[in-house]
Amino acid sequence: MDVETWKAIWQLVFIAASIAFYAIVVAVGIKGFGDVARMLRNMAAGRGASESAADTNEP
Repeated sequence: MDVETWKAIWQLVFIAASIAFYAIVVAVGIKGFGDVARMLRNMAAGRGASESAADTNEP
């Protein structure tokens, strides 16, 4: 293969890897935001950490 073909292939690989990276960052951010929101709701309701941890073990 010539150089231009390799450049095109690696450009596609880089774009795919970048999209996957940012998708993971967004997913982790959404999960973390949900966890923080749940923690704040539990604190506002006066529930302690042990009571909150028991909720996470339920399916």
